[in-house]
Amino acid sequence: MTPIAGYENLTDAERKLFIRGHHKLLSSLSGNERDQYGLGHVVEVKANSQESAVDVYFTNGQQRQYTAKGVGY
Repeated sequence: MTPIAGYENLTDAERKLFIRGHHKLLSSLSGNERDQYGLGHVVEVKANSQESAVDVYFTNGQQRQYTAKGVGY
């Protein structure tokens, strides 16, 4: 699997937030949708300190924001 751009720049807390948020996203999707949002389809992650979140970018052009409260769009 190709490394996710920006992951190495996240703090430990942001990495945990990313992992937790990604699990929540995948659990809310159907099998077909889940295939489009797996870790292999994440191209970049960025810390968003202003929102206390991690912004996640996918190969299909979609973006999600993972926060402690859940997954935002």
